[in-house]
Amino acid sequence: MIQTGVILTLVVMIALVTSAGCTGATEKEKKQDVASWNLSRTGEISFQLPPARVTTGIIEENSNLTVENLTFSSFAGDVHAVLVVPPHPSRMFVWALGANNAASGYIEHMKYYPPEGVGVLILDIRGNGGVTPGYPMNIERDFSMYANGEWPQFYLITADLIQAGEYLHERYPGIPVWAVGESNGGRYAALAAEADPGFSGYIGISTSGFDRIGNRYESPAREFLLSIDPTVSVRAISPRPVILFHAPDDPVIPYRDGQNLSLAAGPDAIFIPFNGTHGVNREVDAEIIRILQETNAKTGQGEP
Repeated sequence: MIQTGVILTLVVMIALVTSAGCTGATEKEKKQDVASWNLSRTGEISFQLPPARVTTGIIEENSNLTVENLTFSSFAGDVHAVLVVPPHPSRMFVWALGANNAASGYIEHMKYYPPEGVGVLILDIRGNGGVTPGYPMNIERDFSMYANGEWPQFYLITADLIQAGEYLHERYPGIPVWAVGESNGGRYAALAAEADPGFSGYIGISTSGFDRIGNRYESPAREFLLSIDPTVSVRAISPRPVILFHAPDDPVIPYRDGQNLSLAAGPDAIFIPFNGTHGVNREVDAEIIRILQETNAKTGQGEP
């Protein structure tokens, strides 16, 4: 698990690569049919992504739900996912798991949601030890790739979430799609919700930002660190809803870090302590459904 303090180890490497400069994906942006990103000096990031080719296969099917294997063949290789969905969903989640968790291991847990009218696309995060290849979150390695004009894995995972959301919009027209993530996955999901206004809202569980640590560095490290920082991302998600859950007894990401992320999201963010340690549990599942149902009742609509 990557804590804020770990980013400080970048200082030596930054001294080595800063002088080389960084153009991000400038050359790639000249080609409309090639994936690219655009990054501002204040850390806001956007993506241009070609559509992924998606293949599906049924794992389980009954009158209440369907479970499918999905493979997204994207510009950066195959990305796998599992879809758990009711026959007529009223809302969809793209769910990014925390470190060392494979999508296949979450199928039974996510069967909670279809009876509530919610479908869940569980993304098999790069480097989490599932089917999708990659390496565990490594900000130093990602910065080195960024400085060389290559795609950092942090950006690739964010792009994976966006492409998954686009797929759900095409498959279920008019159904709201939310970005959801736990722990490190919550960080990726925050970036995706910021970069893609197609997401109706963001739910983060046992996650945190990096407290704008990029402001301590010079360019290009400054822009890169801000671009992957949920502390920056969550504010830009507004006025779409931001819902955050954190356990006071979390042994991995301190509770105060979750509170700080909520403060960064603005006064309309919802922050909910829960009984547990780290990651989603049934209390969190029930609270997610309760909040969404309450919002629907107040607005009289499917989304706030």
